[in-house]
Amino acid sequence: HLNSNVMKLSLAVHLLASFTSAAGWGHRTFASTSSLSSEISSDRVEIAGNIAEPSLNTTMTLKSRARSLESQKLCERNWVFLISTGRAGSTSAMNMINAVPGIYMYGENDEGYLRTLMSMAPTKNMAENFSSQRHGPINVKNVHRGIQEFILDLYGHDKSIPSHYVGYKQLIGRVPLDDLEKVFPCAKVILNYRRNLTAQHESTFWKNRDDSTLRNFTTSLLNFHKKSKLDTFLLALEDFSVETFEKLVNFLGIQCHFESVLHDNKDGYSSAHDVTVNFAKAIQSYPMDTSTLASFERGVKEHFASAQCGEPL
Repeated sequence: HLNSNVMKLSLAVHLLASFTSAAGWGHRTFASTSSLSSEISSDRVEIAGNIAEPSLNTTMTLKSRARSLESQKLCERNWVFLISTGRAGSTSAMNMINAVPGIYMYGENDEGYLRTLMSMAPTKNMAENFSSQRHGPINVKNVHRGIQEFILDLYGHDKSIPSHYVGYKQLIGRVPLDDLEKVFPCAKVILNYRRNLTAQHESTFWKNRDDSTLRNFTTSLLNFHKKSKLDTFLLALEDFSVETFEKLVNFLGIQCHFESVLHDNKDGYSSAHDVTVNFAKAIQSYPMDTSTLASFERGVKEHFASAQCGEPL
């Protein structure tokens, strides 16, 4: 029998399916090939006829996937996630990624949207039920598709705007990694951490938590990189550089050149600088005359990530 929460979720999924428009759906930029190994062992790997240059042999994993027709429904939109151990540069990384046209990466949610929704969802297909908890046939893949769309609605994402990738960043303790694979089987995942755990443990909220928790989170994140079926990219704070972020967006199938690397929340969370858009997006939203624009650019350029990008591969 389904509890009332599952019934509500099932109803929400059906409503979402009824009102979702195909206009906002993106298209996969990568083709799945059987030649991709579980971990890159050479300096070059061919993806959909294009050449990607990984920064290190163990930094990036590209997995081949045999997808059923049902699973393809969950892959119609390009998803990217930034999973972090916290106080490892994830806000800066989010804003660097958001500098790339056509990528919409949202911030953390304290509730853990995916965790909450999956706790309500059925774990297997269910036949029609005629009892007091009546419901129609339930397909888990349809439920997972509804969860994808519901999360975008919770973030206020405009689905009518074409996008190369959409996703959000989250602390690893709020993400059920196994469920991430189930609901987003074609997602790309950026795994952000620090090698210097001692310094990390001295930063803001980690000061009040046991250092073993941080160590366990970091270990879990690195193990996910090794064992996950998803494509992953390791992003250590110690490796932050223009070159690293250019390779990161190349991992997403986009060629970009960054001018510099942002440093958000460098004074903890009291910092007034919390960038959500890059300079190009800002001037599109707030048109200015030439003189005002020049003054604005001089004053805030250091607070925005600037990326010059080509078309997606």
